[in-house]
Formats: sequence, structure tokens, C-alpha cells
Amino acid sequence: MKIASLELIPVFSTREMGRTGPADPDKAISYHVIVRLNAEGLVGLGEMSDIDFASDPPAVERLRARLEPMLVGRDPFDLNAIRIDLSARRWDHQVLCGIDIALHDLVAKALDVPLHQLSGGKLRDRIPFSYPLARCRSDADVAANARRVEWLQGLGHNMVRYYFGADLDLDERLLSEITRRGVEINALDASGTLDVDTAIQAIDRLAKFEPNLVESPVLGRHDAPVDDFLAVKEAVEVPIGEHIASAQVAERLARRGAIDVFNTGLGYAGFDLCVKTFALAELFGIQTLVGSTVELSIGTAARAHVAAAMPNLDLPIYPSGPLVYYEQVVKRKVRYEDGCVVVPDGPGLGVEIDEERLNAQRV
Repeated sequence: MKIASLELIPVFSTREMGRTGPADPDKAISYHVIVRLNAEGLVGLGEMSDIDFASDPPAVERLRARLEPMLVGRDPFDLNAIRIDLSARRWDHQVLCGIDIALHDLVAKALDVPLHQLSGGKLRDRIPFSYPLARCRSDADVAANARRVEWLQGLGHNMVRYYFGADLDLDERLLSEITRRGVEINALDASGTLDVDTAIQAIDRLAKFEPNLVESPVLGRHDAPVDDFLAVKEAVEVPIGEHIASAQVAERLARRGAIDVFNTGLGYAGFDLCVKTFALAELFGIQTLVGSTVELSIGTAARAHVAAAMPNLDLPIYPSGPLVYYEQVVKRKVRYEDGCVVVPDGPGLGVEIDEERLNAQRV
């Protein structure tokens, strides 16, 4: 089996969230690149999600020209060799992820199995998830996020993660209001904006809302000194977590017991790093969750399949893009029921492109 061609299709999607904050009526726009690998009548789908590099057609064409010689003519079953070759070059965030998803989708379709079978088969059909709430900077933001939570509860979802730290008084008001309604807080995310002392004070203040973890608690995020993570971890009772951007980050934080939770996923380098991170977490007794860059249904489906197959998945996962975005590019978007992501049926990812919708969202 040989890859015959590579397509990269830049698309946009509109978030239900405001561009500058929760109360902004001007909606945020995200950009993605849909990947199609064509091989002997099969199409492997991938997605570079919520990208931060240029998405205009000429820029995406230049990216395709770089990738094509490394993929066309290759056997998609040679996943390790292709991955090693791609990893030898520098790519923008999400590029390797999008290609790796398409390769795995193509292989799973060739075998006529759901993608999770490539990781040993699914252990769960549904995976609890948490919906993102942007940080509050005004009274209007508090009200807007409260309305958003009411909408979510109307859909049967009761778990959120909240980006905190811009104004602790507003944070406390929002969290008080939504927890009174029975909402659970999966994560409070500081996004690496707080120094150690401020992080400790903020976490102590908000601990009463019983979050499962506080994420990225210190300046520098995964590149912060290990001693900063240890200082926070030793001072607070709430578990702390961090995004795992590379094997080196995972090893550095795990070796000294600096955090309690690995936020892992496909976004940095694809399936290989993600699965290795789960294994390392199991060896060091670290909890895990699957993170998100806010994906469309292709990227969400990939993350759902890997989360379904990992034995040591401990906490609700983050992917919620099919709820966040107004538009989709697939025939049937990934489903959410009763606070869970429903793992799509195969073969492959279990999602199909809708050509009309795809064309409507092209950049």
C-alpha cells in the first residue's frame, strides 16, 4: 500500500465564545488545516487544530510542498519510519499531530477496524469531559459564563474547567454561583501566569470549590523550574498538573515528583508521545487526562479513540470542540451525551467529510 497524494485544506470555524472575553458579542474565529492522505481508494483524515501559523492558501501550499516528499510513495504502515523522518525537521505546532492522525486513520481503515484497535482496543465507550470557560475580567463576563453554564446543563453536561487568575474576586463569584447549581470543577487553569507565591495564595483561596486539579500553576508552564512546581505542590492540597509537550518535559517532572497530573494528548507530536506519556505516568504513579487545543470532530474523534484505549486514564478529558464551534466539516459530528464524549464507531476515526460543509468553511 502506498500513499498516492496529500491534501491540506485550510478552514475556519466560529466559536460560541467571545473574541476578547466571555461577554464579547463578537465571536472568536479559529483556523484549522484538514489533512487527507489518499492511498488505493482509501482516505486517511487528519486535523491540525486551532493553528497559530498562517492559514492562507499560499502558506498551506508551501507546507504541503514540504510534507509531500516525506509522505507520497510511502507505505502508511511504516509508521515508525515516517515518524522518525518527520521528527528530524522542525514544524509548527499541530503539524505532526495532523499528519499522524491521518496516517493512523488510513492504517485503521486499511485493516477495517476502529482506530482504538491500533492501541489495543477500547476499554470504555464513553469518556467524561469538561467544557472550557474563559477567564472573567468584568461583571459582564461572570454573567456570560453563568449563562453558558446554564446552557451546558440544559444539554446534560455538568463539568467545566475554568481559566482563572485575572481577577480572583470575579473568579470566586463565578465559581460560587455555578457550584451552587451543582456544576463540578474538573480543572482550574492558571495558564502559567502566576508566580509561586501568588499561585499558592490563589489556589488556597479557590480550593473550597474542590477542583480535581490546578493546571499550569507557575510562570513558564512546562518550561518552568522544577523547584517552582515543587514549592506549589508542597504548599497546597489541590493536585497540580501540567501539559506534557515532549518526552523530556515528562521525564523532568516525573523524576522529581513535581506534579500530580499529566495533561497529555496528540497535539504536540501525535500518538507515539501520547502513549509513552501514559506509560511513564503509570510507572511514576502520576494521574492522567487527555488535553485539547479545541478541535473539530476529526481531531476530537482521534483524542476520544486514544482516551478510550488507555488503561490509566484518571480524570475527565478536555476535548469539546464539536460543542464549542458552530460549524463542522463532517457528516456527523462527534456526539456528547450526559457529560461524556461518545467514542465514534469505525472503521478508522469513525467520521466522514461532508464536502459541502468543507467547502463552506474553506479559507
